[in-house]
Amino acid sequence: MIRALLHRCRMITPALLLSLSVAASDQVTALLSAAQTAMAEKHYVYPASGSAMALYHDVLTLEPDNPQAQRGLEQIVEHFLDQAREATDQQRYIKAQGMVSRARMVDPENPNIEPIARELRLLEQATRHKVTLDWRKVSARSSKLAPQLHKLGGLARQPDCRAIISVSSDAEGRWIYQQMSQAPGDQRIAAQIRIESPAAVEVLCLVTDNGD
Repeated sequence: MIRALLHRCRMITPALLLSLSVAASDQVTALLSAAQTAMAEKHYVYPASGSAMALYHDVLTLEPDNPQAQRGLEQIVEHFLDQAREATDQQRYIKAQGMVSRARMVDPENPNIEPIARELRLLEQATRHKVTLDWRKVSARSSKLAPQLHKLGGLARQPDCRAIISVSSDAEGRWIYQQMSQAPGDQRIAAQIRIESPAAVEVLCLVTDNGD
């Protein structure tokens, strides 16, 4: 057996090693090209055998430090995290969780995943106080809304709270924010204006005493 192994080792000549190296390089080039095509077609993780994720992992099997494959996986993770952020902003938390899970499937060690996952957990556990506003009074900038908006502003000034203002225009959103800002307190109100109906203000307060 030892003689047979020695004979095989003698057969691995420098020329053969060079040929194998060239073949591997050609394979890496082909895999990277296929991965870029899969990315363009938005086949990020499915189908499993021909997805960009699978192809980039194949490249890393051949060349563990290949920068193009590493960057490709980072881009896939960033795509899913962007989708998670967008779904979170829309309060579509189940979809956001799915996007975070896909990001973890691509690269569980990516450091950008956990901050988004933590924020999502906090938002799911948050307390909420939502008030629907009369759109006619909002449109007219009616002073009759002032007491209600001042109260909402007071709630939004609390630590770890924020407001979501739903209106038909940025101008209406800014006016509501100004009214809320007249509430007592020094804490700046964190608010997001959304162009949607019905007109409403939701105050969302994170629960941060649960070990997160």
